[in-house]
Amino acid sequence: MNPNVLTTAITAGAAVLTAIVALLLNHRGFAMLDNRISDTNRRIDDTNRRIDDLRADTNHRFDETNRRIDTLQGDLKEFFRAEVEYDKRLGRIEDKLGIPPR
Repeated sequence: MNPNVLTTAITAGAAVLTAIVALLLNHRGFAMLDNRISDTNRRIDDTNRRIDDLRADTNHRFDETNRRIDTLQGDLKEFFRAEVEYDKRLGRIEDKLGIPPR
């Protein structure tokens, strides 16, 4: 066999064998990294879920507050409309009784 071909085959085989041994020896390290990455992803998912829950709760509170504000605005409009009506009626009563305006 040609010595150059034999040298090339041995060199390539040695490189492959080195890579396989390195993978086998580092398998535990890769598994540990995988576990850490998985744990980090779970924590991120939990945090995102809590953020979404908080956002939904906050949106619900804003909606409820806006509904209450709308109700108060309607009540105030009705109050001021009634106040104007009562002022007109009181003015007519004062006019009929001859009470001078203040």
